[in-house]
Amino acid sequence: MPKVSLKEGATISRLQTPFGIIVRRESIDVPVEWALLRIKDSNLMFVFGEEDRKDVSSVDSRLLPTLSRVLGQEVDASTLSSLLLPVKKKTRAKKAPTPKKSVKAEKAE
Repeated sequence: MPKVSLKEGATISRLQTPFGIIVRRESIDVPVEWALLRIKDSNLMFVFGEEDRKDVSSVDSRLLPTLSRVLGQEVDASTLSSLLLPVKKKTRAKKAPTPKKSVKAEKAE
């Protein structure tokens, strides 16, 4: 679940939500859809993590036009993921070291 807290320069000192009270310097967990609809609130700061990727990419398609309006750009599930979530680190397979011939083996031949 994304974490939400009040921004440093917020004009409010607390906010009552169905999920708890948001106060300065403390964050609470909220559902992804609730966070997405309030993402542009100037008083709130949202932090999405890798564990939210599944929920963000499977957001209800009926919500996408509303989210496009809120974000000010046309979004789909993949665009939304790239906007909000950290970039996935690509793992590269390490090459196995090739065995080197020893100097003694070369001289023996």
